[in-house]
Amino acid sequence: MAEATDVATRSRSSNRRRLELLGLAAAGALLLSRPDLATLAAGLGLFLWGMSLLEEAIKRLSGGTLDRWLYAATRHPGRAIGVGALATALVQSSSLITLLAMSFVSAGLVALPGAIALLFGANLGTTTGAWLIATFGLRFDLAHYAMPLLALGLLGRYRLSGPLAGIAGLLLGIGLLFLGIDFMKLGFEAWQDGLRLDGLAGDRLWHWPLFVAIGIVATVVMQSSHATLLLTLTALASGQLPYLPALAIAIGANIGTTVTAVLGALSAGVAARRLAGAHVIFNLVTAAVALALLVPLAWMVDALGEVVGLAETAWPLKLALFHTLFNLLGIGLMLPWIPQLAGLLERHFPEPARLPPSLARYLDTSALNHADTAVAAMEQECRRLDRRAYHLLCSAILLPSAEVIGHPPERQAVAARIDPDAWPGIDARYQERIKPLLTEILEFQARLDVPLTDAQQARLDELQERSLRMVEAVRLGEVLQRSLLRHAAPASPLREAHDDLRLAIATGLNRLAEEKEATSIATPVEEVRRHWQHELAKRLREHRLDPWLASSLMNDLHQASRLIATLTETSCATLCADNRTHIT
Repeated sequence: MAEATDVATRSRSSNRRRLELLGLAAAGALLLSRPDLATLAAGLGLFLWGMSLLEEAIKRLSGGTLDRWLYAATRHPGRAIGVGALATALVQSSSLITLLAMSFVSAGLVALPGAIALLFGANLGTTTGAWLIATFGLRFDLAHYAMPLLALGLLGRYRLSGPLAGIAGLLLGIGLLFLGIDFMKLGFEAWQDGLRLDGLAGDRLWHWPLFVAIGIVATVVMQSSHATLLLTLTALASGQLPYLPALAIAIGANIGTTVTAVLGALSAGVAARRLAGAHVIFNLVTAAVALALLVPLAWMVDALGEVVGLAETAWPLKLALFHTLFNLLGIGLMLPWIPQLAGLLERHFPEPARLPPSLARYLDTSALNHADTAVAAMEQECRRLDRRAYHLLCSAILLPSAEVIGHPPERQAVAARIDPDAWPGIDARYQERIKPLLTEILEFQARLDVPLTDAQQARLDELQERSLRMVEAVRLGEVLQRSLLRHAAPASPLREAHDDLRLAIATGLNRLAEEKEATSIATPVEEVRRHWQHELAKRLREHRLDPWLASSLMNDLHQASRLIATLTETSCATLCADNRTHIT
């Protein structure tokens, strides 16, 4: 059965490859026969390539600054909209801001309403692309400026390193954008006798939804609303496309951008799906209102154009103005409903009733897209591992965690009767609760492939080291637990010493959980060790203790010192890292 399934899978894969090759061959034949289409397609490809290089260079150069800027803005909806719009205008990629917002929510850094407001701002910011193309891209010979930028960018990208390589990548991306726009202008100028859409001028009811659908499909295929708007603007400027259908295509491009958020949410957690749902709802509502008010909005654009001095035939600039107006209209309509929208999405996409104990909560794939969110996700997941380790260490010293964490442990709890059957071995719980989570943490860090600052890399190394040390402490606690259980009877000669040792370790764990200074964690255990080393020598001289039991107690004291030393080093590393983070 398995063999038949493998054969069927290989057959489907082979058929898909044949179809892809046939499609490429057909496209190649079409482009060879139509040089105007080839020029248009080359321009589009260069534009999309330049957009990806520009996004990559900005992420590299920002060094986490963009992430922190956006994170700080999400605390107030109005500020989030403004900063989201400004950030999108600077990086010219609403997809980048969308994925970054999803990373924030998935990592638990921001609340859903703040991230929704950030998305609203990103939608507004993406309209600046239409303004730039309409104002500069269609009026100047951009190829004249593209060549020096391409030359500098290509040389610098492969010869320089560090921030200079990032600047070179930025120049290369801008050069490709300029060259792509110029090629598309040439393609539309050469395509004068090709397909014309004047017959669909919007005088029938079905014309406008058709052009909205064209905008959606184009944006989904190219994964860039900027590319769709560039095609629309150049077609509009060359007379290939009437004005009102161009406005409808711009509406469709807005809807098409939601596909990026939906695709990003498929592999992410519940929080990212909620944000993707907000993005879809906002864009659909905005598009529906804009389509219903298409003619009145077009009249408003004409009126505003007269006020600011736009020529009557400045169609590209009017399209850019329309794009901005209907996004502002959508924000005005949806802004008061952000809390209700967040509540609706939280009810529609509820958190799982109970996560499996081994499942990571914050290590979503979307958090890997940006350095700051990846580090934040690691920090939160490592705290979860710490808490689980504390509970296992409480079991290792035969005390309920409620008697250790939250308030100072008491002698009465330590002196209580111990039932060995009530304390299962540490190893089984380690294999169930600690090791799978540690595996996910290490795998997540290995998959992280974005530029990191020195501080971020150091923080990740410290988190990994801390997690490994917590696991080492649990393993030491496992050995100690076996000895404590062997001598748990009230009449055991070692019970008194073991109770002192258990209370000392519990006190250290309590201080560690309360995040007090690391130097005070080891003090109780060291005092107990010194006391019982002296007491052992005295009892051996007086023949009150068997040497075999004395050696067992010495091993237990040493094991406890190693355990607490491991926790002390972990705590010191954490405090140092926190101090550095606070300073920077």
